[in-house]
Amino acid sequence: MREAHEIPHHNLANFEPCLGYATEGQAVNGVPLPNTLEEPQFHSQPQPLHFVAGRVPPAMAEKGKLDHIEERLRAIEGGGDHAFANMAELYLVPDVVIPLKFKVPDFDKYKGTTIPKNHLKLYCRKMGTYAKDEKLLMHFFHESLTRATVTWYTNLEASRVHSWKDLMVAFIRQYQYNSDIASDKMQLQNMCKKEHESFKEYAQRWRDLAAQVVTPMMEKGMITMIVDTLQVF
Repeated sequence: MREAHEIPHHNLANFEPCLGYATEGQAVNGVPLPNTLEEPQFHSQPQPLHFVAGRVPPAMAEKGKLDHIEERLRAIEGGGDHAFANMAELYLVPDVVIPLKFKVPDFDKYKGTTIPKNHLKLYCRKMGTYAKDEKLLMHFFHESLTRATVTWYTNLEASRVHSWKDLMVAFIRQYQYNSDIASDKMQLQNMCKKEHESFKEYAQRWRDLAAQVVTPMMEKGMITMIVDTLQVF
């Protein structure tokens, strides 16, 4: 006789259904599959995701945080867009052509405390060879400036300065107050030599102030006036 093969029976007391199986009678939204063990088996269908209105799913919230962090890092590292994406915006005269043998003259630096027109005269005289090259005059004007006046030049907008004349007008307007308070002869007459000041130092200080007088003085008149200010005489 042929030995009878018993079909093993599984103990379902502690069985928990997984994604691929469901116990008999629990075929909800399932599709029966062929069963070689003569017992019905069911394969569960994927269930749609349900979101609560007004709430962002945790996965999406975490992705949003990561994107924000990456954006901040790119900004810190300079990988993103910035104010000077176009390098031409850094120049006051972007299309200036510098002659091959050009050498920057040794300018007297303007500190913002003297009459601006006088400084422009000295600058133009130093740049006499290139007096007709307006772009070159504009480009190297900052070489004759120092201290706060350099900052003023750096902050000029190219959209408002199109020519050498525009630059001169802006410069004179910025430091016009020095012309308004320019020394007069009365101020020179009232100058006194300080107690611990040498005559040479006093004479230099006096001549520096005399150079700012709007109406130029003759050399002979200057000598007479400075002598009159010295009490020892």
